[in-house]
Amino acid sequence: MEDNERISAKLAKFRPSLTLAMKETVERRRAAGLPVYDFGLGEAKGELGPELREAGEIAFREQQTIYTDPAGLPELRDAVLDWLGVREHYKIDNVVVSTGAKQSLFNIFLAVCNPSDAVLLDAAPWVSYQPLAVAAYGFPVMVIPPGTRRARLKVTPDDLNRNLDVRPHAKLFLLNNPVNPTAQLYSAAEIEDLLHVCVERRVYFVLDRLYWRILFDGLTYPEPRIDEQTKPWLIQVDGMSKNFNRGGGLRIGWAVAPRDVAKAMINLQSHYTAGPATPTQYVALAALTRPYTGRLAKELQARRDLLLHEAADMPLVDIWPSPATFYSFWDVRRCFGMWTPDGILLRGSDEVANYLLTSAGVVTASGIGFMQNGYLRLSFTAPEEQIVEGMQAVRRALSALRPRFSEDTAAANARLVERTAATVSAACEVGAPV
Repeated sequence: MEDNERISAKLAKFRPSLTLAMKETVERRRAAGLPVYDFGLGEAKGELGPELREAGEIAFREQQTIYTDPAGLPELRDAVLDWLGVREHYKIDNVVVSTGAKQSLFNIFLAVCNPSDAVLLDAAPWVSYQPLAVAAYGFPVMVIPPGTRRARLKVTPDDLNRNLDVRPHAKLFLLNNPVNPTAQLYSAAEIEDLLHVCVERRVYFVLDRLYWRILFDGLTYPEPRIDEQTKPWLIQVDGMSKNFNRGGGLRIGWAVAPRDVAKAMINLQSHYTAGPATPTQYVALAALTRPYTGRLAKELQARRDLLLHEAADMPLVDIWPSPATFYSFWDVRRCFGMWTPDGILLRGSDEVANYLLTSAGVVTASGIGFMQNGYLRLSFTAPEEQIVEGMQAVRRALSALRPRFSEDTAAANARLVERTAATVSAACEVGAPV
């Protein structure tokens, strides 16, 4: 067997998750005593709520560690209906609890897609959407707005219809709202228009609403329409990782789907994970059945405002508004073609992110990971002093960049031209080859 045959073709070209790799970068720099300002991995660090900690402790003390229903604890599935406010439309057999929203998405792809069915994604898809679709033998396609409307990368019904016209085997459209990485929030009208297209064209509308509680400036979440027309085509995904402090490692997510899709997901899950860890399901149950204070969103709004204040008039950067999530999305295309103090030419998002890391210790997520060269994503879940100091470090690093054709570079180029011309002239005089 050749080395290139040892790994399946669908996985051999996978790169590690960009966001999780950044966590390793932070830990390595800290272990080496290097400066680090962590704007990389998107997780609310804070403290796990005392009620959640107690629920986990009780579960272990009472030895709640045996298998549960592959679809999850019935009482947790029931709590999801209230958490999402969909009790009048669904029953618990529409709910599937999984080991995180990633598995919920993977379950969906495997349940509804045939090999080579198109999976339509937002214009700046989250890093794991494409690999999950490929692993499920789907064909991921980004729905990219044309022309000048790409400024905010939002998909319209015309964009979606245009893609569906040329891809008759499209099976679903997956939208993250609010959007990771851009922090944009689709309005209720925009969601309704996209959902209408999916219903009309008989493709699933998969709504990844993982950040739906993290809205700023008094905004409310634009709930999708649920009725007899939309229910057969609407699938919603959510989980513990974003709306609760320190919830990511609990690895609990859920999907609410049409009954036939949910049944297929449960059958599949019964074979490859048999449901999430029982104690963490009890932690999730405690989280969903207690009043949600909204304190996390208030804290994050204050950090967003601090970051925007500290980053005001940042050189070479256009900063998008952040009405939701805990991300700031930066257009850094004006950095392209600039020279670093070490003489490195910045050609893309990866180089800009690496320059900020190596020169200033600032960890950001390159837009390449989200299929959008020209951008960086910064998570503002860091402590306030880290935000202030990190923005100062970014400002110093960007201020140190020089244009591709600065006066010094122009002078050096002129000297090189003169030397080349003299060499050519001398060669011609003696008849040497040029």
